[in-house]
Formats: sequence, C-alpha cells, structure tokens
Amino acid sequence: MTPSRRLTASFAAVLTLAAFTPAPAADLVPALTCDQLTAMSWSGLVLDEVSEVAPAANDPAHCRVLGTIDDEIHFELLLPLAEDWNGRFLMGGGGGYVGSVQNQALQFAGPRSVLSRGFATVGTDTGHEGSGIDASWALNRPDREVNFGHRAVHVTAEAAKTIIRLYYGRDIDYSYFLGCSRGGGQGMMSSQRYPDDFDGIVSGAPAYDWTGLGAFFLQTQQALYPDPTDLSTPVITDEAAQTLEAAILGACDGNDGIEDGFMTDPLGCDIDILSIPGLTAEQRRAAEVIYGGAYAGDRHIYPGFPFGGETDAGGWKQWITGGGDGIGPDIPNLHYAFGTQMHKYIIYDAPEFDYSTYDFDNYYAWEEQTRGAGKILNATDTDLSGFKTAGGKLILWNGWSDPAIPASGTLRYYEGVAAGDEDADDYVRMFMLPGVLHCAGGPGPDFVEWIGAIQEWVEEDEAPERLVATKVNQGQVEMQRPVCAWPAQAVYDGSGDPKREDSFECVAP
Repeated sequence: MTPSRRLTASFAAVLTLAAFTPAPAADLVPALTCDQLTAMSWSGLVLDEVSEVAPAANDPAHCRVLGTIDDEIHFELLLPLAEDWNGRFLMGGGGGYVGSVQNQALQFAGPRSVLSRGFATVGTDTGHEGSGIDASWALNRPDREVNFGHRAVHVTAEAAKTIIRLYYGRDIDYSYFLGCSRGGGQGMMSSQRYPDDFDGIVSGAPAYDWTGLGAFFLQTQQALYPDPTDLSTPVITDEAAQTLEAAILGACDGNDGIEDGFMTDPLGCDIDILSIPGLTAEQRRAAEVIYGGAYAGDRHIYPGFPFGGETDAGGWKQWITGGGDGIGPDIPNLHYAFGTQMHKYIIYDAPEFDYSTYDFDNYYAWEEQTRGAGKILNATDTDLSGFKTAGGKLILWNGWSDPAIPASGTLRYYEGVAAGDEDADDYVRMFMLPGVLHCAGGPGPDFVEWIGAIQEWVEEDEAPERLVATKVNQGQVEMQRPVCAWPAQAVYDGSGDPKREDSFECVAP
C-alpha cells in the first residue's frame, strides 16, 4: 500500500454544499493511474491511502482510495480498472448511527458483486466514529448532526465523482445510490435535498422520520419496560409473542390461498388483538402500542407495525421486546438503544434523559422547544418535484414483517407523494415484500435484483412493475415470488407450486 502525499489544488468547490459542476469530458486531463492518485489532495480533502488491490474470488483487480473530508468524514472509494469500468457510479448507504465506513451496495448486490458488475463505488462513516447504536458523538455537536443527517453523503458523492473523473479521464454516464434502513433514509434525503446527486435511488426499509421513529421506540419501551431499573424481562415475554403470532396466523395465514407462515397482505388481517386469549391486560396494552403506533393524545405520531415477525430470529426479540442479555449491558433491544440514544444526544442533548418519565401528552409542545432535530434528520418531504425535474427515479421497498421500520410508515410516505402528484409513478415506485424482516431475513423471499431494476428504469425507461424476490437457503434457491408495484399484489393462481414465481400474477385492486 502506498501512502498519499498531500498536494493542494483548487478543487474546494467539491466540498461545499453547492453542487460541483464537472468539466466536459473532452476537457478532462488524461486518465490517472492508481499510483498517480496518491499525489491528489485539495482544500478540505486528503487521500489518506491509495492502493492497488489484486483480484479476489468475487472481485476483479481495482484501486482502493481512502479519504477524509473536512477532518471527520471518512470514505472508501473502489475503482475498477479502466477496461472493467461500466461508466457508472454506485454509492452505498450505512446502517443505524453508522460510525464506520459502510457501503451497503456491497452488501445488497447479491451473488454478483458491485465491482464485478463494473461500478465505481463509495461508502462513508458520515463524519463520526462509534458503534451503530451509539449517538454520544452528537452531544452538543450540531455540525456532526448535519453531517450525519444529510451533508456527509452529499459531499462524499461529490468528492468521489471528482476522483472518478480524474481516474478514468472522462465523465460518469449514470450515478446511483442503494441503501437500507438508515441507508434507505439517506437515499430519500438525497432525492429531497440534493436531487441532482443521483439518477436512480433504491431506498429499502428507510429510516426517514427519525423523530417520529424515536417517539415510537420510546412508547414501545414504556409499555414493555415500565420500570427503568428492571430491564431483564419485557411485559411481552417470548411465550406471549408466540401466543400473538399463533393467533394471527391461525386467523389470517390462509387468506392469500397459501398457509406458509406469512401473509401477502398483513393489513388485510382482521383480528382483534384484545380478544386473543392467554394474554394479560398489560400484555394486550403493550401489543396495542406495537401494532398501533405512537400517539400524543389523539394525534398519531407514527404508524405501528403490521402483523408479522413476532417470533422470527431477527424479529421482535432483537428489535422490540428483548430481555435477558439483550443487545448489551442495560440495552434490552434495539428500540431501546436507538430511542434513548436519539433523545439523549441528538434531540435534547441531555445524557440524563429518562425514557420512562417522558410524557407524550406534551410531545408537540416539547418538540417546538428542541433544536430542530427533525429539520436535520428527517426526509419527510413528499414534494419530489426537484428530483422529478432532474429526471431521477426512486424505488422504495419494505418488508411487511420489518420490526425496525414499520412498513406502514414507508407506505404512508409513498402515498403522500402519490397524493401530491398524479404522475408520481413516473419517478417513484413502492414494493412490499411479504414475510421479510428488516432489510433481509424472515420466512419470505428477501433478495431482489434492485440494481438491475433501477438501471433498467433510468437507462432504458423500463419502469418496474413486477420483480422477482428470491429466498436462498445454504446457497440453494428455496422459493421465489413476484413483488408488484404498489398497490398491486401477487395473487396465487390456486394450483401451481407456491414456491415458484410463475404461480402468481400481479393484480391491482
């Protein structure tokens, strides 16, 4: 590995919030080699390390660039050799509070890697270091909150594009973004704040309303752990979760014509949670919060979870209920982790914040007194006219059984866009994945060729209507099922193999 040398050049504009305007391809300097990139740096950006990487089992040889923007925003850019580059740029998002350089495009590309497809690709830590469930880096640091909220992805994309142009000696044909969870929210933020950054965006299970989710997470924990000094056993125990799931599946699993342990449309399941036998009054109340969402008085802050995921590995126990050893010392589950950390270090800058005493009757009054965390973190604007004008395309998707990001919330955002623009389907599509947990996992098929789908839409104007979701078990395809552009749903033909996607057709309501 060859360490970079620091030379100053006049490329500071790439690091500002204004969009960097590339020079025409004909005016670019000759392509640089990986070794020549080591001499690059400019105001606000340093290339910390540039090295040539030998081919591996799944990846061709490439140039690896590690850099730092404004002292704290770190990134990793991977550049295929010139003869392998497809002319395209793909940025990957990060999960949770990020805190390390992450590139979800590498994670969600499937068996054919991003580099083997020919993409130049980049990921960032969004300007701080720490675990994905730790927000202490934000205490009294509004600059870091801005970087995490939206700026770091933008300036990293701009810096990466500049390096790509210099390395290949020509402009980029198309730019894409792919992410899930926080990464999905990053993609939505880009479509709203920086509509010219990417031609196509895939946002899965997007954490797009941080303050709303944070409030919901606090309410689930108030219902499950009313005593903050006892985080060992949740109100909804493993046995109670099993009781809930058994009753729900018993009532609704066959509604789609197949009894397979998950529902095609959990919103169509008509069951009264309060009537399920074998639960205490306190357990029913907690279940009402989980399924019903967060409220401040009569105002609905955030939608609740559809039925599903109650007993799956990676489902409720990891995210919502927890107990026992949990995620770590005094962290029973991920709702607790994200909700308390957000309010302690981002919303109120109050490390002593006690979730158990938070009074939601005063929620909206309190929110008006905060530093406006929602204005920094939330990507809730349903007006995508700037992205539409720029010619961008956005694919949204969510697992119906996601225990982290309620599918109902993502659906609410999509329907808000559609309500404001009768032509919304020209640039945004929504897909719901039955039986799928957070970004992956669960009994349903969880892998979709999202990269190919967004490329076809952007480059060939082939809007996605029916995509194929695949479930792989130990390297073998276990089942496939179509997922349809909302509001259409995959309907079983009644006789074919339910594990084959050709036994279903997409039917609009």
